[in-house]
Amino acid sequence: MTIKPRHRPALLLLLILSLFLTAGCDHVPFMPRQEIDKFPATVQNLETMVVEGVTYVRVINPARQGDPEAEPAIWIPQTVYRKGNYQAYTVNLPRPREKKELQAAAGQPENTKKPSAGESSGETTTEAENQTAEDLGSTAAAPILPLRRRALLFPTQVSLRHPEIITQLEIELEKTLPLRVVENFNPRLNEAGRLLTRPQEIRKAVRQWLKKTAAAPPVQFVLFLVSRTGRDRSYFTCNWIDAQTGNPVAAFTFIRDFQGQLWYPLVPSDPVPLVNLVNATPWWCRIERDPSAENQYILDAGHRSDLLYGRELQVFTRAEKVRDPGTGKDLGYAFSHPLGTVAVVDFFGSDGSLARARSALPENFTRGFAVEIPRPPVAQEAPEKSKEQPKDHQPQNQ
Repeated sequence: MTIKPRHRPALLLLLILSLFLTAGCDHVPFMPRQEIDKFPATVQNLETMVVEGVTYVRVINPARQGDPEAEPAIWIPQTVYRKGNYQAYTVNLPRPREKKELQAAAGQPENTKKPSAGESSGETTTEAENQTAEDLGSTAAAPILPLRRRALLFPTQVSLRHPEIITQLEIELEKTLPLRVVENFNPRLNEAGRLLTRPQEIRKAVRQWLKKTAAAPPVQFVLFLVSRTGRDRSYFTCNWIDAQTGNPVAAFTFIRDFQGQLWYPLVPSDPVPLVNLVNATPWWCRIERDPSAENQYILDAGHRSDLLYGRELQVFTRAEKVRDPGTGKDLGYAFSHPLGTVAVVDFFGSDGSLARARSALPENFTRGFAVEIPRPPVAQEAPEKSKEQPKDHQPQNQ
């Protein structure tokens, strides 16, 4: 059968149309398909977060196959995940140390708060408190625990409309991260954030609030919540702003369907990048003279900030802003005019404490800043090695 030249364009058009109609059928193996994503089946179920401009993805740890004690899941950069080979990156992801490990490194036994049956719990507690309050010079070294950084949830339209989500978010933040969420009792701040919905205008409001503080702000981070609605779910994003610079440093998103059920935990599971970000931020709190007692001072941080009896803090009178000489942007605060150190002797309220100075501070001191004294855990490991050496050589000497 011969096809006339005038019929060839119509047949060619018919062939192209039939190919388009059968392109999605599985029985046409020769039809090429466009691959939109390497991981189309699981891309919507990935847990992600952004920390200091890097997007992280939570994936199954490849090292789990050879090491049962390895973490079951790890956080890796999204760019590495898309390449499909992240075996080499597993060894470089730090693992947050638990409190028991940190206490062991500091030489603090686990049963310090729970005496044995042969000891008198009342006498032990009284002696420890008297020793801390009366003789600060001989106080035992406090456990090396990273103090909880402080964060304020800036009010927005989303947070004011969904107090139940805010309450759960605060609980999970303190449970998952070394973070202390500070309550907001400022009615003017709530009124100002009542109509804020867009991230840009919220960031601007946060920067204005930070600039109004005469000195360093009482928190290290400012968090705010925004949302967007999809076809069958709502997306809530928790944005982080560094209180020193006013710049965004982190963000993570959780999903809730229209029935009110959350798809994931509000805070990502085992968020190692977020933990590192929090611990790397300098810690400070406000300190004021206690008018009811001599040589006693009030701190706006306590048990919930992981302060313990005998914990020493350095006192400064000023916090001056440091700016980039080239761009003029804020780089953070530098604490100046040190007066000495204080040690925690008592606690009050949900997150307050009392402290006494080793040597009396000037009489004209009224308020300032108590800053964490860094104590690297590596320095505490040297005495343990020196104690083990005599045991190894003791049988040979005998």
